[in-house]
Amino acid sequence: IGCCHVIRQMQMEDIEDVVNIERLVQTHPWSTQQFQDSLTTYQCTVYEQANQVVAFCILQPVLDEANLLLMAIHPDHHGKGLGYELLDYSIQQLKNSPIQIFLEVRESNTAAIRLYEKTGFHQIDLRKNYYPNRDGSKEHAVIMVKTCTDDFAALFQ
Repeated sequence: IGCCHVIRQMQMEDIEDVVNIERLVQTHPWSTQQFQDSLTTYQCTVYEQANQVVAFCILQPVLDEANLLLMAIHPDHHGKGLGYELLDYSIQQLKNSPIQIFLEVRESNTAAIRLYEKTGFHQIDLRKNYYPNRDGSKEHAVIMVKTCTDDFAALFQ
Protein backbone atom coordinates (compact mmCIF):
# COMPACT_ATOMS: atom_id res chain seq x y z
CA ILE A 1 0.00 0.00 0.00
CA GLY A 2 1.30 3.42 -0.93
CA CYS A 3 2.51 6.03 1.51
CA CYS A 4 -0.54 8.22 1.80
CA HIS A 5 -4.00 6.77 2.11
CA VAL A 6 -7.15 7.67 3.96
CA ILE A 7 -10.46 5.92 4.55
CA ARG A 8 -13.29 8.43 4.80
CA GLN A 9 -16.95 9.04 4.17
CA MET A 10 -17.94 9.07 0.50
CA GLN A 11 -18.77 12.53 -0.88
CA MET A 12 -20.77 13.59 -3.94
CA GLU A 13 -17.52 14.44 -5.76
CA ASP A 14 -16.36 10.81 -5.33
CA ILE A 15 -19.32 9.39 -7.27
CA GLU A 16 -17.66 9.53 -10.70
CA ASP A 17 -14.64 7.52 -9.46
CA VAL A 18 -16.88 5.10 -7.59
CA VAL A 19 -19.08 4.51 -10.66
CA ASN A 20 -15.95 3.87 -12.76
CA ILE A 21 -14.67 1.26 -10.28
CA GLU A 22 -18.12 -0.35 -10.12
CA ARG A 23 -18.29 -0.62 -13.93
CA LEU A 24 -14.86 -2.28 -14.02
CA VAL A 25 -15.78 -5.03 -11.57
CA GLN A 26 -19.56 -5.64 -11.75
CA THR A 27 -21.54 -7.36 -14.49
CA HIS A 28 -24.66 -5.38 -13.50
CA PRO A 29 -23.33 -2.13 -11.98
CA TRP A 30 -25.29 0.39 -9.96
CA SER A 31 -26.26 3.60 -11.74
CA THR A 32 -24.82 7.01 -10.88
CA GLN A 33 -28.24 7.89 -9.41
CA GLN A 34 -28.19 4.84 -7.11
CA PHE A 35 -24.80 5.91 -5.74
CA GLN A 36 -26.00 9.50 -5.27
CA ASP A 37 -29.09 8.26 -3.40
CA SER A 38 -26.97 5.94 -1.24
CA LEU A 39 -25.05 8.90 0.23
CA THR A 40 -28.12 9.98 2.21
CA THR A 41 -29.54 6.51 2.91
CA TYR A 42 -26.56 4.28 3.69
CA GLN A 43 -23.11 4.43 5.22
CA CYS A 44 -20.69 4.91 2.35
CA THR A 45 -16.92 4.91 2.73
CA VAL A 46 -14.07 5.24 0.26
CA TYR A 47 -10.41 4.25 0.33
CA GLU A 48 -8.38 7.08 -1.12
CA GLN A 49 -4.75 6.66 -2.09
CA ALA A 50 -2.60 9.49 -3.46
CA ASN A 51 -5.78 11.61 -3.82
CA GLN A 52 -7.46 8.91 -5.93
CA VAL A 53 -10.46 6.83 -4.82
CA VAL A 54 -9.45 3.19 -5.37
CA ALA A 55 -12.14 1.33 -3.38
CA PHE A 56 -15.52 1.85 -1.76
CA CYS A 57 -17.86 0.16 0.69
CA ILE A 58 -21.61 0.66 1.19
CA LEU A 59 -23.31 -0.66 4.33
CA GLN A 60 -27.02 -0.50 5.13
CA PRO A 61 -27.78 -0.28 8.86
CA VAL A 62 -31.14 -1.89 9.68
CA LEU A 63 -32.30 -1.79 13.32
CA ASP A 64 -29.66 -3.84 15.20
CA GLU A 65 -28.21 -5.42 12.05
CA ALA A 66 -26.52 -4.29 8.85
CA ASN A 67 -26.19 -5.43 5.25
CA LEU A 68 -23.06 -5.06 3.17
CA LEU A 69 -24.69 -3.88 -0.04
CA LEU A 70 -21.67 -3.20 -2.18
CA MET A 71 -17.91 -3.22 -1.98
CA ALA A 72 -15.42 -2.92 -4.80
CA ILE A 73 -11.72 -2.36 -5.26
CA HIS A 74 -10.15 -1.07 -8.46
CA PRO A 75 -8.57 -4.06 -10.29
CA ASP A 76 -5.13 -2.38 -10.17
CA HIS A 77 -5.30 -2.55 -6.36
CA HIS A 78 -6.53 -6.11 -5.83
CA GLY A 79 -4.56 -8.34 -3.48
CA LYS A 80 -2.97 -5.52 -1.46
CA GLY A 81 -5.05 -5.78 1.70
CA LEU A 82 -7.13 -2.67 0.97
CA GLY A 83 -10.40 -4.60 1.14
CA TYR A 84 -9.72 -5.91 4.62
CA GLU A 85 -8.74 -2.47 5.91
CA LEU A 86 -11.71 -0.75 4.26
CA LEU A 87 -14.30 -3.29 5.43
CA ASP A 88 -12.94 -3.43 8.96
CA TYR A 89 -12.95 0.38 9.24
CA SER A 90 -16.41 0.70 7.66
CA ILE A 91 -17.95 -1.82 10.07
CA GLN A 92 -16.43 0.05 13.03
CA GLN A 93 -18.06 3.28 11.78
CA LEU A 94 -21.59 1.84 11.88
CA LYS A 95 -23.53 3.96 14.35
CA ASN A 96 -26.15 1.31 15.13
CA SER A 97 -23.58 -1.12 16.66
CA PRO A 98 -25.06 -4.09 14.79
CA ILE A 99 -25.31 -7.52 16.37
CA GLN A 100 -24.98 -9.17 12.96
CA ILE A 101 -23.93 -8.10 9.46
CA PHE A 102 -25.14 -9.96 6.36
CA LEU A 103 -23.89 -10.06 2.79
CA GLU A 104 -24.37 -11.91 -0.48
CA VAL A 105 -21.51 -12.72 -2.84
CA ARG A 106 -21.19 -14.59 -6.12
CA GLU A 107 -20.16 -18.19 -5.53
CA SER A 108 -17.35 -17.79 -8.10
CA ASN A 109 -15.88 -14.72 -6.33
CA THR A 110 -13.44 -16.72 -4.22
CA ALA A 111 -11.17 -13.72 -3.52
CA ALA A 112 -14.09 -11.81 -1.97
CA ILE A 113 -15.24 -14.86 -0.01
CA ARG A 114 -11.72 -15.25 1.43
CA LEU A 115 -11.67 -11.56 2.36
CA TYR A 116 -15.04 -11.84 4.09
CA GLU A 117 -13.93 -14.96 5.98
CA LYS A 118 -10.79 -13.11 7.07
CA THR A 119 -12.98 -10.32 8.51
CA GLY A 120 -15.08 -12.81 10.48
CA PHE A 121 -17.94 -13.69 8.10
CA HIS A 122 -19.03 -17.27 7.54
CA GLN A 123 -21.41 -18.89 5.08
CA ILE A 124 -24.93 -19.59 6.36
CA ASP A 125 -26.86 -20.27 3.16
CA LEU A 126 -26.85 -20.46 -0.62
CA ARG A 127 -29.37 -18.55 -2.74
CA LYS A 128 -29.63 -20.56 -5.95
CA ASN A 129 -29.52 -18.87 -9.36
CA TYR A 130 -29.52 -15.39 -7.81
CA TYR A 131 -26.98 -13.39 -9.84
CA PRO A 132 -27.46 -12.90 -13.58
CA ASN A 133 -24.40 -13.48 -15.78
CA ARG A 134 -23.64 -11.61 -19.00
CA ASP A 135 -24.42 -14.74 -21.06
CA GLY A 136 -27.94 -15.01 -19.60
CA SER A 137 -27.12 -17.83 -17.19
CA LYS A 138 -27.48 -17.50 -13.41
CA GLU A 139 -25.04 -17.92 -10.55
CA HIS A 140 -25.62 -18.88 -6.91
CA ALA A 141 -25.19 -16.30 -4.16
CA VAL A 142 -23.35 -17.30 -1.01
CA ILE A 143 -25.06 -15.70 1.99
CA MET A 144 -22.64 -14.87 4.80
CA VAL A 145 -22.99 -13.42 8.29
CA LYS A 146 -20.64 -11.83 10.79
CA THR A 147 -21.64 -11.82 14.44
CA CYS A 148 -20.46 -8.62 16.11
CA THR A 149 -21.28 -9.38 19.72
CA ASP A 150 -19.88 -11.71 22.33
CA ASP A 151 -23.27 -11.58 24.04
CA PHE A 152 -24.88 -14.71 22.62
CA ALA A 153 -28.22 -13.95 24.30
CA ALA A 154 -28.46 -10.67 22.34
CA LEU A 155 -28.88 -12.70 19.15
CA PHE A 156 -32.19 -14.10 20.39
CA GLN A 157 -33.91 -11.02 21.79
